[in-house]
Amino acid sequence: MALELVIVTPQGQAFRDQVETVVLPGTEGDFGVLPGHEALLATLRIGPVEIQPASGAKRFAAVSRGYAEVLDDVVTVMVGTCEFADEIDRGRAESARERAARQLEELRKTADGREIWRQYQDAYSRALTRIAVSDRFKS
Repeated sequence: MALELVIVTPQGQAFRDQVETVVLPGTEGDFGVLPGHEALLATLRIGPVEIQPASGAKRFAAVSRGYAEVLDDVVTVMVGTCEFADEIDRGRAESARERAARQLEELRKTADGREIWRQYQDAYSRALTRIAVSDRFKS
């Protein structure tokens, strides 16, 4: 028995296949989904996704915030961005991390609002996740 995993972003479908398991970055902690999982709706944080296809090697992706729905052995992941390890440009991710870190430091010196800080923090977190997925999970 397998799960159907569908990952969608605003740009379209990023992944669709039968998988044995998937581990997702929930806002309350990482969680795994196996066939027969109870129905679930969960919020996702920026982080790595681990996919064990029904056939073949594990795949890893970096995703941004979003939601996951588990219903009748179908896992639907709706996120702002999804990049697989082999698609990540490590140099670009390093540049994004450095840029976000500088922006966070500059913002700390001002009286600007929390929303701007959160945007920069999200950019920094996305860059760190992309670097980690690229380093640890490339096949």
